[in-house]
Amino acid sequence: MADVLNYGGDGGDEPPHQHANRLQADCQTAPAAKKRGPSRSLHLVKMFQSNGKKPLPIDFDTKEGTYLPTGENQKYLSRVVGTHVRQFVHPYFDRWANVPEEQKARATSCVYEFFDVNPSRYSKADYKLIVDGIEDTAARRYRQYKADVNAYIRDKGTAVPYRGLTTDVWEKCIERSSSQKFKDISMTNKVNREKINYTSLQGSKTIVATRFDMRDPQTQEWPSVIETFKVNHQRNGEWVNERAASDYEKMVEEREEQTQQASSSSVAVNENDVVLKVLGERRGHRRAVGRVLRGTSRSHSSTTRLRDQQSTSESIQATNALKSKMETYMQQMNEFITLLTSILQSVMPGIQLPTPPPPPPLSPTHEEELDSSRDEDYLSDL
Repeated sequence: MADVLNYGGDGGDEPPHQHANRLQADCQTAPAAKKRGPSRSLHLVKMFQSNGKKPLPIDFDTKEGTYLPTGENQKYLSRVVGTHVRQFVHPYFDRWANVPEEQKARATSCVYEFFDVNPSRYSKADYKLIVDGIEDTAARRYRQYKADVNAYIRDKGTAVPYRGLTTDVWEKCIERSSSQKFKDISMTNKVNREKINYTSLQGSKTIVATRFDMRDPQTQEWPSVIETFKVNHQRNGEWVNERAASDYEKMVEEREEQTQQASSSSVAVNENDVVLKVLGERRGHRRAVGRVLRGTSRSHSSTTRLRDQQSTSESIQATNALKSKMETYMQQMNEFITLLTSILQSVMPGIQLPTPPPPPPLSPTHEEELDSSRDEDYLSDL
């Protein structure tokens, strides 16, 4: 618990500040900043203490498969992880995977101290993915931390260390920012940012948290994915830009077209597929839904999933066509047997012909396999 409540550490190997409710001396005497600094999660600490130092309730999204926090306290989880990342993790590693396990553990342990992440509430598979999701949140906050440090170096130079960093850590940050590898990565990221068509207006709130709050209060049904896109790209009824408005109209039209086609078949319209067709694929993210964790079934290409669903639809259509042919064949066979029986009885009165056996089923358990594939598609969308 000491690591959780002692804010104001220097992010290095020094022990955290001894007084949880006091600012560091440099923070107490510094002039007011022109812009808001990193969160120190002081409000969460007060809530925790008011709750008798018992973990606060928290929910996680298992329905949409993002495994992000939802509910009343969801916004505090990412903030406290970010606070601890800045306090305990050195910002000079290229990737979160390269961060020492001890630093990772100190950065994420706060979640289990502050929040009731109770494994008994979830299946073993879901709980593992929730833990992986917390790790992913820490990785994202670590990337933001490094970006802030690099922006500080770019804008203010290297004479004065970034807040809370020791001299040795600061020197390694400078070394990393001046390397050719870092410059190449920065250029790649810049090019990628220029490809963004529009930004979301959701702020720090995750898409899934927005959708969770938009659920129907009576049925608890989740909102339309397409309408969530509209909410996150409009402000006061105005679209963020014309491209966002155009993409929304395309999704609505595509949904209507697929709905008309689905009315004559057994395949339901999947809005995620509509979004995919109009907006395309983005690695590690389901558009208008949220992140995709590595190692989950959702990390497979959405294009592949769409292709599989189309293949299943084609299989159902082929099976129905085969059924129709079999019915026609059986009708013709019955007519032939009736005719043959009539002829034989006219030649050999009183003859009793054996009842022919029923036709074999379509390929072994073929229909069951199709039903199973439909179930798998349904479960993949939960």
